[in-house]
Amino acid sequence: MQKRFRTIRDYHAGDPGIQVSSLELPHLRVTHLVERDGDVKFLRTDRSGVVLTLDGSVRHLTRMDGIRDETPSRPGEVSFIPEGMDVHLAWKNHAEVQTSLMIEFDPGLFGTYAPEVAGSRLSRGVLVPANYADRPVIAGLIRLLAREIEPARRRGRIFSETVVRLIALELAASHWSVPVQDMDRPTRHDPRVQRAIDHVEANFARDISLIEIANAAGLSPTHLTSVFQRETGHTPYAYVIERRLREAVRLLRDTDLPIAQVAYATGFADQQHMTRVFRARLSTTPRAVRRG
Repeated sequence: MQKRFRTIRDYHAGDPGIQVSSLELPHLRVTHLVERDGDVKFLRTDRSGVVLTLDGSVRHLTRMDGIRDETPSRPGEVSFIPEGMDVHLAWKNHAEVQTSLMIEFDPGLFGTYAPEVAGSRLSRGVLVPANYADRPVIAGLIRLLAREIEPARRRGRIFSETVVRLIALELAASHWSVPVQDMDRPTRHDPRVQRAIDHVEANFARDISLIEIANAAGLSPTHLTSVFQRETGHTPYAYVIERRLREAVRLLRDTDLPIAQVAYATGFADQQHMTRVFRARLSTTPRAVRRG
């Protein structure tokens, strides 16, 4: 039978069938969950969430704002649930229970722990929704932070704040996006950022690296990420992805190129990769855009 809760936190606090232990930090909460088979509907997520599966499930349905994905969750895989989502989760476990870790956070996370990437445009952004997949960097950081839940394993506030800072930087760099339309606004950028943008514009359709973009700007990769985020509201990585998306949309609407060829021409690994990005960032598919 499906259970309904207003938010994920209400589920954690109000369902007697799960075991919950957690640690509260400013703008972030990390939770260890032990759950039996479940079918749960959340009317609206009040914070963004990142879920790491420790023990996988045989079947896992995720529906976020009407977009359905039945990719099973495997041990070590991570999913992203943005704030403000209508979410339905249903799963069957391998064993009697499933264990997972979850962090929930609000945009204040960036200003508190990573002020060099925080800004007004970042506050308008969203966590990119995605179902379970192998994301080892964020998974490793969540595991480290979860040690702080247990007093016997706790390393202290300095350690936990350092890990949360790394989580904030990783989210901003790889899993956060401001609205695509913001890229169309004419803006005068720092000349170094403009050199980076010019390099991306000329090379986004191939497999370019952060080091390459930083070299074009005359900055270190770390400094580039900070300055680029402040100037554009995007990390360099997010800017490349959004630029590829815009060109893919244009080709789908204005040409008869096969969808697989559009993916190749705009820098995506293949058609499946492009479709995943379309679903995550535009809440649609390349085929739907083409039918448009």
